[in-house]
Amino acid sequence: PALGIVGAGISTLIATGFAFLLFLFFFFRKAHREEFSVARAFGTDWGIFRRFFRLGFPSGVELFLNVAAFNLFLLMFQSYGVAQGASAAIVFNWDMLSFVPMIGLNIGMISLIGRFVGSRDMRRTDEVVTAGFVIGLSYSAVLAFIYITFRFSLVEMFAPPQGDFSEIRELAAFMMVGLSSYAMADAIIQVTGGVLRGAGDTRWLMYASVSLHWAMLVAQYFIIRVFELGPRVAWLAFVALIFAIAVVFALRLRGDRWRDEKVLEMVMVE
Repeated sequence: PALGIVGAGISTLIATGFAFLLFLFFFFRKAHREEFSVARAFGTDWGIFRRFFRLGFPSGVELFLNVAAFNLFLLMFQSYGVAQGASAAIVFNWDMLSFVPMIGLNIGMISLIGRFVGSRDMRRTDEVVTAGFVIGLSYSAVLAFIYITFRFSLVEMFAPPQGDFSEIRELAAFMMVGLSSYAMADAIIQVTGGVLRGAGDTRWLMYASVSLHWAMLVAQYFIIRVFELGPRVAWLAFVALIFAIAVVFALRLRGDRWRDEKVLEMVMVE
């Protein structure tokens, strides 16, 4: 039966539950139980717990506050009207095509950087950083080319069978240009963020990222609500945020503080 949005919610719950069961299955496989002593993992090691909290809590706070800022920005942007809200929805749907794989790359970077930094193998660390940039920038460059070349065709895929789509088409196509321009900047953010998180620089990332996101939100409030500037100005301000984060993260990566031996020793303290 055609359940509409209810069916979408049900399918989401089923998919989430299935993914959870799948993870449990692989976690408790006999080979994993024997190789990684899974049963002992249910004990409490307070030293590791404190280190986990010290390194992980800033990342959790960062994600929570950044998502909150992004959602508040979307709410304000949608106050422009239905056409503007629909344009943003179309563009961010295409944004997922580049953002989600980059999240996977970010997780891989965190894992490998943590492994090699922990073993003080900085040569392999540099190799991982280089490989991450090559993969991330290559993938995002291809998508950026597609986004800007076929922007009208990509937007038209969301056109309804009836009704005037011209206003949405024009604004969404303009926003697709912004998306193509920040796709590679987003790749830089995910790679540099993965390196710095893997090296334990999570507190600095929290301060920098949250500050930039909420500064953007304050700027958007004045752009949208106070000065009542158009949606294109608000979108350009959002694109500027992505570039600003990429530059700040890249400068942090270029510096040597995250490589400092004393800093790395503090990361391992329990």
